[in-house]
Amino acid sequence: MLKKISILLLCLSAALNLKAQRIDLHEQDGGFSIDASVNGVGIKTFYTEESWFVSMSSNTYLFLYENGYISDSDVKGLTTLRMPDGSSTKAASFLIRRLQVGRGLIIKDIPAFVIKKQTVPMLIGSSVFKSLGEVTREGSMLTIGGEDAPLPAEEPDRIDLLKDEAQAAIDSSDFARAAACFEQIKAEDGLNMVTEYQYAMVLSALERDAENVEVSTAWTSEHEGRSLMMDYWINNNLGGSHARLKQNQKAIECYEKAIDCFYRLYNTSEKSIRKGDFHDETLGATFYSLGVVHASEGKVSRMESCFALAAKCGNQKAAEFCRQYKIRY
Repeated sequence: MLKKISILLLCLSAALNLKAQRIDLHEQDGGFSIDASVNGVGIKTFYTEESWFVSMSSNTYLFLYENGYISDSDVKGLTTLRMPDGSSTKAASFLIRRLQVGRGLIIKDIPAFVIKKQTVPMLIGSSVFKSLGEVTREGSMLTIGGEDAPLPAEEPDRIDLLKDEAQAAIDSSDFARAAACFEQIKAEDGLNMVTEYQYAMVLSALERDAENVEVSTAWTSEHEGRSLMMDYWINNNLGGSHARLKQNQKAIECYEKAIDCFYRLYNTSEKSIRKGDFHDETLGATFYSLGVVHASEGKVSRMESCFALAAKCGNQKAAEFCRQYKIRY
């Protein structure tokens, strides 16, 4: 249960109270620079509307890595990226634990890539912000998500107070209290893309599986395709709920969708994993869970294939199983 909670906390967005965020763009070298920091370190950063990812020059990455701002556990593997001009390039992938843009917009656990020939220290594409809402630019002003913040009032807005309470409950791993907050928000104001996503994650942590299936299915029908990271976590946790409800075929479908989202998120593949070019323990846990469901269905070869991929990704349970039963990975 503790491992599940730690995974849940990794995937929760920091945008619970997101209203309209306005970020200044600075004209520079024929483009726009933007104020940003990675894991607390300010990095000269450029904004582009063409790219869908965050990328970093090799020099900037090495500085952060050698000074402890990027750890070994953040490094994912080697992949091939499709660039905005249609060309392809090899890139190392890693996870930015905390990306701050502008004065106060914080996004946690965001995939990023190291591009050897990149001349600017860091590049942020507009699609990075789309999981937070609509992205628009007027001149040198970037607006991200939500409605405009209301005029100051003597009393804080009740919904904002509930969101603050939900975030505090999540931070303290009090998921029952967080769920109660989201239920009140839903009843009084309705849930948006971020709060409904977080509610689903909380329900999964509590193993309130029938409710999670209902909420996650509703989220998917309305928001799927806007954020691969969210799509991965929704389908991964939905797979777990279906598995606990003994709905094995639905669990298999959800886990396979989650894996496909992860492949697209990091532009990787089963072939890259088997070659040892890419490994990630989070993905390994999904492969392991899928293998367990295949085992319960009596599909031994599929179970072994999933466990081998999970072991290649660094999942220790799968690696131990493979060693015990002499499954090559």
